[in-house]
Amino acid sequence: MTVPQSLLTSAPPAWKVLNDGGDEPLVLAVDFAVSGRPESTFKELACLLDPCTPLWETRQPEPAQARTFGGEDFAAYWAEAVRGTGRPVRAVLGYCVGALYAGRLAQLLAAEQDAAPAVVLFDPEPPSPAGMTADFRAAVARLSSVLSPEESALAAQAAEEAARDSGSIAALGTTLTGIFSDIAGAAFTRAGLDAELADELSTAYQAFVSYIAAAGDFDPVASWAGATALTTSRTDPHARHAGQRRFVEADHDDILRSQATADLLTDLLG
Repeated sequence: MTVPQSLLTSAPPAWKVLNDGGDEPLVLAVDFAVSGRPESTFKELACLLDPCTPLWETRQPEPAQARTFGGEDFAAYWAEAVRGTGRPVRAVLGYCVGALYAGRLAQLLAAEQDAAPAVVLFDPEPPSPAGMTADFRAAVARLSSVLSPEESALAAQAAEEAARDSGSIAALGTTLTGIFSDIAGAAFTRAGLDAELADELSTAYQAFVSYIAAAGDFDPVASWAGATALTTSRTDPHARHAGQRRFVEADHDDILRSQATADLLTDLLG
């Protein structure tokens, strides 16, 4: 199949081009990238790779759609968009929880081409109550200008109770989303700020939680059997399920901005 030149320099809405790379087979990256996060991103990794490596990163579906998505829905959403380009995929990368989607995405795409994509994971981990409550506290911290210390503490306490009492990752996600929406709405109303901004923040947080919770539908034992995990000293114990592991001399937060990581990935792709 001849791929139109326009598709070599652009991506469908479900994907964002980080490195153009011409007509080489694609390298796909799964992550929920948000501006201003302290953890490194695939955008930073792209700057360290050979410019001839075409690197695309996942975009999230519309929030209303994402709310109804399970793990398979997310994976199919991204896979169908790639299939529509007719381009072969060389490798699928996944960061943190995105590693679970990366394994499944590679499986879906393998049926469409002669050779299965390689799967490379960066400090992979499944969703957990501890991780979700930590993300909740980080989201609440961004509201510190409109929340009192007491309100922030009460929100954190409510999140801890939800983590203890919720019977599943999905149920915890629903509860945390509700808590965040309530405190954001009340705080913005009290401060006389635009309620639409509170709604936007709540919608963004809900989209993130949907992405995290739905990844729990996948079993890392099955998803990562053929994968290579690049890990730091802070990697999650579940990384042991990867078929191979390579240690990176970098902090967890810096794994995607480390030249050591880029060099290892280049070696694996080579």
